Amino acid sequence: MRSGDGRRTKAGIHLLAGAAALALSACSTVGGDQQAGAPGQESVATKLLLGNANPPPITPPVDDALKRDCPPIEILDGTAAFRAYDPPSATDPFSVRYQANLVDTARQCSSLGVEAAIRVGVTGRVILGPKGAPGAFRLPLRVAVVDEADKPIYSQVHVIDVVVPAGQTQAQFPHLEQDIVVPIPENRFRGWRILVGYDPKGVPAGAVRRSARR
Repeated sequence: MRSGDGRRTKAGIHLLAGAAALALSACSTVGGDQQAGAPGQESVATKLLLGNANPPPITPPVDDALKRDCPPIEILDGTAAFRAYDPPSATDPFSVRYQANLVDTARQCSSLGVEAAIRVGVTGRVILGPKGAPGAFRLPLRVAVVDEADKPIYSQVHVIDVVVPAGQTQAQFPHLEQDIVVPIPENRFRGWRILVGYDPKGVPAGAVRRSARR
């Protein structure tokens, strides 16, 4: 019996040794894609195997040149102001109800890899005319991006709501366009332009309504 127990003991030792070697081999496989020189850092594959598949988000490459190559902003002739009359068919300056002007613009480009994100900031002002009164106004503002051949790559009209408070004769409004994503062209936006201006023809009829007289 002792002889049999000895054989079983030796077999158990060999089995434990084999299991230990297998475990070491498995540990080496799980951590095998760790970067050299970075001990203690779990790889993405390790986190996936261990049930912690939540790697940090991929950071787009920094492209400082793209910031400099960002298309310039232009305001086309005839779109820098939006004027409303009472009656609408009038052209007499004394019949002006209100006039909206563009005060300032700014833009910023950032890299998304093969695409660029463009943010456009616009500041405008509404000034009441001789026939104007405080109230709510809706202004049709278009923001567009065109390439070197003046082909529209992006174009969107926004109806901006502006309120001139009681006792006031003007009000300023901001608008931020931040959903513009365009492919980065080979010419790095050479000849491209960002166009900003009022476009009453670009919105459905009735969208630009009169203010309430008070």
